[in-house]
Amino acid sequence: MEEDGLYFGDAWLPTPATPKAQRLKEQADQYVECLAELETAKLKLDYIKEILVSDVPNEVGEWAVELGDGRSLVVRIPEKFVWDKKMLKENFEASGLPDCVSQSFTVDRKKLDGAPENVQEVLKKALTIGCGAATIKVQT
Repeated sequence: MEEDGLYFGDAWLPTPATPKAQRLKEQADQYVECLAELETAKLKLDYIKEILVSDVPNEVGEWAVELGDGRSLVVRIPEKFVWDKKMLKENFEASGLPDCVSQSFTVDRKKLDGAPENVQEVLKKALTIGCGAATIKVQT
């Protein structure tokens, strides 16, 4: 007589001797423990990221930090465009919106580059370019 178990692919795996309810509780306990460790690790990473970002220049660009094992850690700070929607509305309400500006007064960056020079001039008055959220990546 074959013992209890199940097929996993081509392999026959016997049913573990531990009762299902006990296994379920053990796995649930491990899951909760791992989840707590993950939350702690996320908080620690956020804290370290804030320190890294505060130690690089507060400007758009990439900064590499060489690691001891030959890899590098790259801190990248992207551009962030902030449009003055009130100014955009005032400038284009009467004349109509250019193709690169939506009804909600957001500006499509790709279309902006192709917009006529006079439109770009008006739009740039409503633009503030700042720093976006930093990203950190380990490169090999």
